[in-house]
Amino acid sequence: MATWKKAALWFFGTLIAIFVGCVALLICLSADMCATKVIDQVASPNGKLKAVLFQIDCGATTDFNSHVAIVPGNVDTSQKGSLPKSFFVADTNHGRAPVGNSEGPEVRLHWHAEDRLELRHHNLIRLVRADVQSVGVTIDYQTFR
Repeated sequence: MATWKKAALWFFGTLIAIFVGCVALLICLSADMCATKVIDQVASPNGKLKAVLFQIDCGATTDFNSHVAIVPGNVDTSQKGSLPKSFFVADTNHGRAPVGNSEGPEVRLHWHAEDRLELRHHNLIRLVRADVQSVGVTIDYQTFR
């Protein structure tokens, strides 16, 4: 094989290896760019469940948010992956709604019974998700100003 063919093959092989390495590095670095921060946890009257208010921060390009999920009372919510899909998600509507204990919109949680949770939020938030039922618990929504 001619010398120039060997050099070209080596050159393009090196470029491909560098490209694959860069893609693999980007995938590893971006795999967990979002951080989850638990803001509050409120146990149900019998302690078997708890409502967890948390925030997911994915960087400067996203608005601050508040999520709520219901988990068994004995779940350690500090463990990665311990929080299920949120039944409630809202953001500050580009700063229109006031923030709570975190930089997301204020959310107030109160259990009325083991199967009934009241969730209060500011009337100016932007609702992304607001299910009325989660894991057998009925969620009542109220707004405040």
